[in-house]
Amino acid sequence: MLIGASPALLTVYLTYMKAPLYKKDYSDAIAAWPKSVQLRNINGSVFSTLISHPDYIESKWNGHITAGDVITTANVYLDLMQTHKCPGKLLNDKTTVTGDWSEANDWLEFEWLPLAIQSGLQYIAHIYSSNMFSRLSARDLYLRINPRVGMQNFNNREEGLAWLLSQPMKVARSA
Repeated sequence: MLIGASPALLTVYLTYMKAPLYKKDYSDAIAAWPKSVQLRNINGSVFSTLISHPDYIESKWNGHITAGDVITTANVYLDLMQTHKCPGKLLNDKTTVTGDWSEANDWLEFEWLPLAIQSGLQYIAHIYSSNMFSRLSARDLYLRINPRVGMQNFNNREEGLAWLLSQPMKVARSA
């Protein structure tokens, strides 16, 4: 099945296979929400911090990130949305990151996005990194998920936050 696959694809595949482990690693932090959740790589460095705000959740990214880091953060964010009453707006601030994480985009589009929408996600304001590879990954994701989720890319946090907060929440349909 994975014979001849690129090392990068194998890394993403192995991340998928390990995906259930994130709940064990972060279950205490998820239970302590709205206290901020810091996600750490194997070396102990924080690559993402999820922060509760009254009208949105912020994901503040740091350092060199991988597709696996993106998948882990997306899973923890989804668990927060499913476990707690959270606003359907996400400020995804990747200003200070480097790295190509585009290999996570298939998974984000086909696996994560339907569950995130079902859990109430409506808008994403994505703040670009100056790193070309991260920018290209974000642009690819934007093309994949719009218009199912209102997503806009911004060059600075202030513009992104202003846009995010100006978006009206859609009323959920009754069954």
